[in-house]
Formats: sequence, structure tokens, C-alpha cells
Amino acid sequence: MSLTAAQVKNLSCPTNKKQIKKHDSNGLFLLVKENGSKLWRVRYQYSGKQQELALGKYPLVSLHEARKKTVEARLLLAQGINPTEERRERKKSAIYSNESLFSDFSIKWFEKQEAGWGIDHSKKVKRWLVETCSSIFHMPMRKIEPRDITSILLGLEKKGTAKQAAPVLSIVNRIFRSAKAKHLITATPTEHISIKDLLGPMPAVRHMSAITCPKELSQLISDIDDNQGGAFCTIQCLKLIPRIFLRPSEVRNLKWEYIDFEESLIRLPASDMKGKRDHLVPMSIQVTAQLKELQKFTSYSVYLFPGSRSSTNPISKNVLTTRLRLLGYDGSIMTAHGFRSTASTLLNERDWSYEAIEAQLAHLTGTPTSRAYNRALRLIERKKMMQWWSDYLEEIKHKY
Repeated sequence: MSLTAAQVKNLSCPTNKKQIKKHDSNGLFLLVKENGSKLWRVRYQYSGKQQELALGKYPLVSLHEARKKTVEARLLLAQGINPTEERRERKKSAIYSNESLFSDFSIKWFEKQEAGWGIDHSKKVKRWLVETCSSIFHMPMRKIEPRDITSILLGLEKKGTAKQAAPVLSIVNRIFRSAKAKHLITATPTEHISIKDLLGPMPAVRHMSAITCPKELSQLISDIDDNQGGAFCTIQCLKLIPRIFLRPSEVRNLKWEYIDFEESLIRLPASDMKGKRDHLVPMSIQVTAQLKELQKFTSYSVYLFPGSRSSTNPISKNVLTTRLRLLGYDGSIMTAHGFRSTASTLLNERDWSYEAIEAQLAHLTGTPTSRAYNRALRLIERKKMMQWWSDYLEEIKHKY
């Protein structure tokens, strides 16, 4: 019996097996693995030998698309052509003719990357490539120009979805950089495109106000770092938040047992996180220095920032907002929670990996397996990003 789209979507591998096969028709079958991946294959006979041709991964390749590819393979066989060999020759031809299509290369890139992504993020990226970038999807990569990319980004702004521009540009930029590294193109059309210059300041999608202008952020960081009047722990806590952009409640409740100076990591347990899962925060040189100095004063408490009334509790939730207000920043301008939006906006504008930013913000996406994989995969990149962020805050603090 042929498969249905609903069956394909709901299929899973039994816990007592490593993989199962579900057959459709014309030799097409779906290989369902224990890790949740679903791979399309078509079995055929050529020169008296059984062979298999990979057709792609579900949901990137739908049931309808897999059947269409199966028919194409059968047509080649009818002409005496081995589909596997034909694909190999076609790939060679594309590389050597320098006419690789964006569709072919981007999908191949996608399939390599998605192992570290969740299902939701994979669907989102596929939609960006196939739908958002439809104007360039079937173009030869070497013929795509900067104006083609800016047209896509301006189209997002026109639709009222400008917030997608930064992550879309980040993904497309990574694809072109990969193509350049493989010598398929000589220049990347995304290299000099700035979201800020093209679309203007991005309104951060948030519930809390946030400063995203570098000049205004420079003044804010200076005000936080240089004004030492007030409660010591409040001053130190507000100084730390911009550099690690955890949620205010997560920063207030930090305990010394979470600080790993040897590995330069803050290890937050699931019980302290909004998403109820463990989270790692790489510590920059600046953050490490601040916490080592802080330890001299508050190591008597389990908390980094003990309350003034009792060292068995952290500082209260209102002191950070009050401190910002005393510095001249009321809730309509900046909030303690807003530092997350500040970091997200500016890091995206500077082409840091969208996945690394989302992971550092501890945003919940995908399956537990993919999240664990992605966390390990992105940690080195996140360490570099967090050091760059601390350096950037120091740079703009003295620039304006």
C-alpha cells in the first residue's frame, strides 16, 4: 500500500530497532532512523545488480517530491542510464562549468547543517531558501549580484517582516561563503550588505524596551560602569548583565557553584532556567576578571549578589530597574531584560551565526536531541562571540 503524507509525517522508529523501512511504490521507500531522521531512497536494478539512490531527507523533500524524483530516475533507467552515475556526472559538470545553481548548492548545504538544528528551525530555513529567496533560487550562483540580495531583504520590509532580514541574510551569507571556499564563485554578493544601512535600525521584537543604537549603548555602558554610588551588589550585577545577557532573574540568582573559572564557563542548571534545561555561558576575559574580583567580597554567600538584608537570598528583582532609573533610563528607554534584545540585534547585524545567538539566548527550538547536538557544536563559536561582544562594549564605550 502506498504511503500518505500523514503517515510519513507521523512515522517513527520503534525503540527496539535502529531503523525501519516503509515502502511506497516504484521502488521508493522511506528509511526511518532511531534518531528521528527520515531519508528517501529508491531501489532499482541496473546491469543485473540492485542499487539504491538517495533522494533527500524528509521534510525537506516531501512525499510528492520524492515520487517525482523516483519517476525521473525510472525514465533514466528506461534510456539505459544509471541514475546514480548520471547524478555524479551532473555534479561534476556543474562544478567544472562554474554554473552551480543556488538551489542545488543551498539544499546540499542545508542537508549538512540541519543535523544540528531542530525541526522548527529546519522548516524555517527551508522556507527562507525556497520561498523568501525564490527570486534567486534557480539562478547560477556566479550570476547573483548584491542587488538581487537587497531586493529580497527590501521585500521582507515591504511585507512587514523586516525582523527576518538579519537571520535570512546570515543564512544566505554563510551559503555564499561556503561556495567561495569551494571555488565555485570568486566573490560573495552578501559581503558588504548591512541590514542597518539598508533598512535602518531594526525595532527589536520584545516586551521590554532596549537600546540598539551603538552610540546610545556606549553612553549606557559608561553610565553603568563609571557611576559607583549605590549598593555594591546592585552595581556589579548591572555591570555583568550586558556582557552575558541572561534574563535578570537568572543573573540575580547566580551562585558561586555555577562559576567554572577553569573552563571559563557559567554552568546554569535547568532548575534556574526559564526553559528548564541546562545552559552554558562562556565567560569573556572581562567577565572572568570581574567575577574573580567580586568573589573577594561576596564569597561568604552562596550567591554572587547577596541581598543587603540577608546573605541567604539574592538581591531583589526591583533593584536593577531602580538602578537604571537612577542613571536616567526609565522603562520606556531601557530595561534590565532589554540587554538580551540589544545583544541579539547588534550581533545579528554584524553577521554572527543566527544559531549561535539563539543558543546563547537559551531560546528553546527543536528536539532535545538536536538541542544537545547544537549546544556542543556551537560552544566554540559562542566562546568567540561572547569575547567579541565584551570587546565590542569596551570599544564603543571609548569611541563616542
